[in-house]
Amino acid sequence: MTRETASLRDGAWKESSYRGEAVDFSAVAAGDDYLHLPAPDAHFTAIETNLYGFNIPEADIHCNIYVLWHHALNTMSVHIFVYRGARILAHQLEADYFLEHLYLPAVRDNADWTVQMGGCRVRMKVVRPLEEVHMWFDDPARGFALDLNCTGAMPPVGRPGGKHFTQLMKTSGQVTLDGEAYVINGFYMRDRSWGYNRPEQAERTPPYRWMTGWFGDDCGFVVAWLDTGMLEGREFGPHWNEVVAGPEASGANKWESGGKTPSLNLRSGWIARAGRPVPVVRMDVRTLFAEGSRLLVKGIELEIEDAQGSVHRITGTTRSMIPKMYWQNLLVYMHFMSLEYDGRRGDGDLMDSYATHHIRSFGL
Repeated sequence: MTRETASLRDGAWKESSYRGEAVDFSAVAAGDDYLHLPAPDAHFTAIETNLYGFNIPEADIHCNIYVLWHHALNTMSVHIFVYRGARILAHQLEADYFLEHLYLPAVRDNADWTVQMGGCRVRMKVVRPLEEVHMWFDDPARGFALDLNCTGAMPPVGRPGGKHFTQLMKTSGQVTLDGEAYVINGFYMRDRSWGYNRPEQAERTPPYRWMTGWFGDDCGFVVAWLDTGMLEGREFGPHWNEVVAGPEASGANKWESGGKTPSLNLRSGWIARAGRPVPVVRMDVRTLFAEGSRLLVKGIELEIEDAQGSVHRITGTTRSMIPKMYWQNLLVYMHFMSLEYDGRRGDGDLMDSYATHHIRSFGL
C-alpha cells in the first residue's frame, strides 16, 4: 500500500458552525496593484504580498507562487512550487519543482521587475492593473520554465479593513516540468495585501483556515475562519477566547489588516454567482480527516449563507496536499480540492494554518 493510499483512508468527521453580520467590501483602486512603500518609520514587520498560482486538473499539476516584500528591511522573498500527481507530499521539498529565496534585495517598483534566484530568472509584470499580470520563470538547468498570464475573471473583492483583496483570475500559458511541456488553461484565486504589519510569532487561537474555489469565470468563493471544531481542548474549542488572555482573544491574526470581521470566528468571506460577489454571514463546516492524522483533510462540506439570504452547499475532496512552511514557525497544509456546487464541478485550495501550539498538542 502506498503512502498516498494509506494517508487518505477514512478517519473522523469534525463539525463547526459560525454566524456573523454582513461586512461591506473595502474599495480597491487600480493603484493598489502597485507597490505601497511605507513611511520611513514603519515597523520592520510591515509587508506587501502577491499570491498567484495555477492548476491543470487533467494532469494533476498544481502550482503556488508567493512574493513578500519587507519594505522597511529592503528585502523580499519569493517562492514557487509545482508538483504532479494525486498524492500527499510528506515535505515541501518533495515537489517536482521547489524554489524559495528568503533574502532577496527588494525591488522598489513592481510594474515590471526581474530577480535572479540562483539558476532561475524571474520576471513579473503588471500589464493592466486589476486586470492582467504576466510572469515568467526560467531555470534551464533544472528543466523548468513557466510562462503564465493571469487575467481578471471577476473584479477584485476588498477584504474588511482594506489593504487586502482577492480576485478570481483566468490562467493561461505553458509550464515545462522536467523538460516536459504542459498547457495552462484554467483559473486561480489571487490574493494581494499591503500596508499592515505581519509579525511571525505563533498565535494562540484555533487553526486559521482559508478556502477558495471556482466553477468557471462567473462563480467562486473565498472564506476564512478560525475553526473551533478541529482540535479538542479548551484553548481551541468554541469558547477558546475565554481561555486566551490579552489581544489574542480578539481573534486578530497576521493575515488581516485589522478591519471589522463578521464574527469572532468567521473572519471574512464572499461568494459569487453570475459574477456578483456577496458577503458571507453564516457557514456550517464538516471536515473529514484522514485516518491516523489530526490535520490531513480528506473531504469537506460547506453550507454557506450569503447576505442576501441564499444558501450554497459545496462539497470538496482532496486531490493532493503539500505541507508548506510559511516562515519557520508556521506550517500550512495546502490541499488542492475537487469541488462540486449546484451541479457544477470546480477546483480550489484549502489552506489550514498551524502554529507550534497546535503541533505540540496534537502532532501531525
